[in-house]
Amino acid sequence: MSPRTTELDRFFPLPSEAPSNKAPVRLAGFSHKSGEALAKVLQDNHIKWHAFFNDLGFHNHASHHLVAIYALGANSTLVEAAYQTHVEYMRPAFESPEPVNATNVWKHLGKREFYNSYLEFFRDLLLKRDVTAVLEEYIFSAKANIGGSDTEGQPRMLNRFFAALVHPMIHTGNGLEIGMLGLVAEGLAQAATHGDDGDRLIPPSLFESQSTSAPSAVARLTALLPSLTLSADPSANGKAPVGGKKAGIHAFTALARILADPRFAPAALGLPIPQGQSHIDRVQTHVGEALIDIVAEWAAELEGDDVSAVVIAKKIEEVAWLNALIYGVGGWGGRQRSQNKEFNADFFSMHLVTSSIFLPSLVAYLSPRSATILLRGYFTFSLAWYIGRGRPVIPVRAFYEGTTDKLVPPGEPQVAPADTTLTPEDVSPNPWLPIIESTLVHPSEHLCKLQRALLHNATVYGARGAGEFAGTELEGAELLDGTLFIRAAGLTANAIGWLKEGQKAREWDRSGFY
Repeated sequence: MSPRTTELDRFFPLPSEAPSNKAPVRLAGFSHKSGEALAKVLQDNHIKWHAFFNDLGFHNHASHHLVAIYALGANSTLVEAAYQTHVEYMRPAFESPEPVNATNVWKHLGKREFYNSYLEFFRDLLLKRDVTAVLEEYIFSAKANIGGSDTEGQPRMLNRFFAALVHPMIHTGNGLEIGMLGLVAEGLAQAATHGDDGDRLIPPSLFESQSTSAPSAVARLTALLPSLTLSADPSANGKAPVGGKKAGIHAFTALARILADPRFAPAALGLPIPQGQSHIDRVQTHVGEALIDIVAEWAAELEGDDVSAVVIAKKIEEVAWLNALIYGVGGWGGRQRSQNKEFNADFFSMHLVTSSIFLPSLVAYLSPRSATILLRGYFTFSLAWYIGRGRPVIPVRAFYEGTTDKLVPPGEPQVAPADTTLTPEDVSPNPWLPIIESTLVHPSEHLCKLQRALLHNATVYGARGAGEFAGTELEGAELLDGTLFIRAAGLTANAIGWLKEGQKAREWDRSGFY
């Protein structure tokens, strides 16, 4: 075995356990053999193919697809077959114009042709340093965002981490969740070669007040987060929690205020935008300051260096619900009735759901201060995308009246159940099982990510009952319960197609809600 192969094996070992029990569970079905297949194809993808498969900067999604189906229980044959669907359109890896090192690391930011040099740079760093130290220095530090005496300009690495529908965050989160530093290196290299979208949406003051006590804080957060049992209390808006800090507004209250404010209406922002322009830039130009103010109210509990793991977990849950609500209820409320569409499976909003499941794995490696910066930035970009897609209505009551949590896959059962079956009329006693079976073999790399994310939300938040969100300002919030996620998953399966059951594949919606 060559030294190079040995080194790459260190970057792509067999999948390890997730760093937090708030991370998605892995369904039975995976095996040692499928883990070997996953490591093999991810290493092959790392060596052979570029992160962007065309000149427009479209992303190589192979690792997202493969990790998702592995975690859903795919066997080795399916893992390898899924990889081959990506090989056919990939761009071969190529050398960058010059190497990247500690001296010129900020010089080539945003240049896709420097991806391979950044990949080599971060790979070398991760061989020498702890992943926490690398993330803290190159994504969350003041130097990596607002610059310093030895840095030209403002790198804004956190903005780049959230750029292009948060793809660098998704990629890095995948690596942290399954313990593959090769994916972490790829995610960081992607961040470095993306633009600094929303450069005015993350206030520089977030980095100016950073503490220097990160190492001990990292140990405290990593130790506490996995063992948390969170009790939601969204009705505590404005009340002082333990410790004397003022509670921030709930994410649903922030959403309600955006819905009620005419400044955020599509017409006021000049939406839809011409092709080639940025949704995020349009939002920050017209309503950036108003959005920052709302985010600051939501983030009140995240101020200071003494933020508890309980508060961080509470805020993670809020954004998970928020993004599922935007995608599911927003996609149903904003469906194109003129085309008799049951649901708009919005391609952009879908990424908000798929990215949210990596927050637990990310914060497990961060100091509380950096975790709060991550959450505040992520929440900002989630709302910015919601506004930029046209601020779809969120008709909670109508959604619950017009959708079901009793999923019926297309086609009749080939064999009638025996009369002694407990509920012979119930085609899907556990509605998630047919969804996962169909999703595993669907060629859409985004469908498996979305259904996995909704399944994860249902696993950790599915027991929430109606009434738990009654204290927020969102109309109909008192009706929300844990069935939100299976309702959204069923609508998605119908919209994208049940291929295993004989339907044809359909596309995600990209028309927006204007």
